[in-house]
Amino acid sequence: MPSLAMRVANLSKRYRIGAPQERYYTLRDTLTSALSAPFRRLRSHVPMLQRANVPTSERSNDSHIWALQDVCFEVKRGDVVDIIGRNGAGKTTLLKILSRITEPTAGYAEIHGRMGSLLEVGTGFHPELSGRENLYLSGAILGMKKAETDRKFDEIVAFAEVEKFIDTPVKRYSSGMYVRLAFAVATLLTPAY
Repeated sequence: MPSLAMRVANLSKRYRIGAPQERYYTLRDTLTSALSAPFRRLRSHVPMLQRANVPTSERSNDSHIWALQDVCFEVKRGDVVDIIGRNGAGKTTLLKILSRITEPTAGYAEIHGRMGSLLEVGTGFHPELSGRENLYLSGAILGMKKAETDRKFDEIVAFAEVEKFIDTPVKRYSSGMYVRLAFAVATLLTPAY
């Protein structure tokens, strides 16, 4: 069994700022585009000097931001790691890459064993389902077998202190009850990666 739990090497993630949304074209848009095509071609032949007055932001296609650049670290088995930083430092992006929610632009993350990130408590909870049903749903989303969730069920409910209300739809929980159950589920259910 390797002593290394995680190795992150040259991990980088680039996002596009203001990514264009897909537009739906009508017949009218298609016809207009076809009729104006010759004029667009003519405009593309206008010398660069005449187009030099266009602001750099409009000429540049580089509307990207690096959320992470060349992040490298190793975590040994049994170590506890905190990720701390200012807003926009890339903490959530790093966790999403490590949890395999998103792919890195460059580099890699090598994980030995199971790993889960506590990104947003209560993500995936359905308001119409009871606490019990949401607990089992979360286990299934994490890839756990029902027997594994059964083993952890009592511990999660006790930790969240919602025994009386476990069969009540979570939309009727107070915000504190909801967060306690979500936190208990996130911390005590082990993902099956």
